[in-house]
Amino acid sequence: MGFEMRSAFVKREECKAAWESEVEFAEMARVLKSLAAELGQDTDAAIDELAHHGLGAALGVLAGQAGCDVEADYLRQRAQSRIAASGLQ
Repeated sequence: MGFEMRSAFVKREECKAAWESEVEFAEMARVLKSLAAELGQDTDAAIDELAHHGLGAALGVLAGQAGCDVEADYLRQRAQSRIAASGLQ
């Protein structure tokens, strides 16, 4: 019985971690898309890069399109998004 309980706990924790990763990815994509729109850039290339190579590569693509450093803008946009989602505005 102890093994089954531990196994169930591990599976539950794995599901929780997978769900948190999915939520984090969705948040990154939302913020990246919003930032691209704010900069007047195409979102498709940045989203594709996010899916295939991660956030750093996506920000690199967006920076190349916009011709400027976008990391600080991304962090600002993400903070604003989290504040809006929390209802603290």
